[in-house]
Amino acid sequence: MHPTIRAYAQRSPRSPLEAIELPHPGAPIGRDVEIRVEHCSVCHSDVHLLDGDWGEVARPLVPGHEIVGRVVARGPDATLPLGALVGVGWQCGACGRCPACTSGREHLCTGGKVRTCVGRQGGFATIVQVDSHFAFELPPALDASTAAPLLCAGLTVFSPLERLGARANVRVGVVGVGGLGHLAVRFASAMGADVIAFDPDPSKRALALSLGAQDLVDAKAALPANVVDLLLVTTHASLDWDAWMKVLDLEGTLCLIGVPSEALRVGVDPLLDEQKKITGSVIGSRATMGRMLSFAAGHSIAPITERMPLASANEAIASVREGRARMRIVLDVT
Repeated sequence: MHPTIRAYAQRSPRSPLEAIELPHPGAPIGRDVEIRVEHCSVCHSDVHLLDGDWGEVARPLVPGHEIVGRVVARGPDATLPLGALVGVGWQCGACGRCPACTSGREHLCTGGKVRTCVGRQGGFATIVQVDSHFAFELPPALDASTAAPLLCAGLTVFSPLERLGARANVRVGVVGVGGLGHLAVRFASAMGADVIAFDPDPSKRALALSLGAQDLVDAKAALPANVVDLLLVTTHASLDWDAWMKVLDLEGTLCLIGVPSEALRVGVDPLLDEQKKITGSVIGSRATMGRMLSFAAGHSIAPITERMPLASANEAIASVREGRARMRIVLDVT
């Protein structure tokens, strides 16, 4: 007899989460593993789901997709050892057959991408079951109590930095020094790039410099021109995109990793006359996740976190929603 799963769930958009019990799904099958959740952090994507910003989802909704825990059961085809300390991010499955999957780009799966807390129970719970291909052993150098945000936020910023060539003699701008942005500054600096942070709160200057930025520019003031080669936009705000395109040097790239609340409107002259580019990035592949975790461990990159018990999930959600969280909030589950 399997024990029930204790979780926090929402029954209707924007309503508070409630403590509930869920039936256990039974022993893992195939290559699935069962993970006893120890920590789960709160991502702004959880807030979007809870507030109905991305359309209706199955409810009761148990959010949470930055999960750290231990493997306590496994299907016959899973290779992760029992007791392994693992992390799970936004994606916990893929079709394995589409062109994206067969070329090592599972995060772009078009045949059945499985999102950890969409249409299934997420990590605000004592137990989760996922495809073991999307459960990643954590390097021993990472602190389990603070590592959870790396599984989504860390991957989300590392992937475009790596793909778009952040390295020595490349100038990287990071718009927003928050839950995503503070990790972007840390990773870009560790890759050797020259980093400029942009934020509407000048009081974050000391923080930005401590993370590795060479400067923090007030995003509400006049923006400098032609100062970066790559600009990562981590905020969800709708910006004056023409003004931000001027921050890029010739042939520079603006990359969206936050989800703007409105469609982008931008003039074509920078795209034609200066060959500037606009792209986006969503999480990263399984291989990229492995490289990100190893890089974070090797360079002592850890998120800045607050910690709360799972019973304080509503307080944590409100703090993230209202912009009061100091970077990331990690819920201690067990």
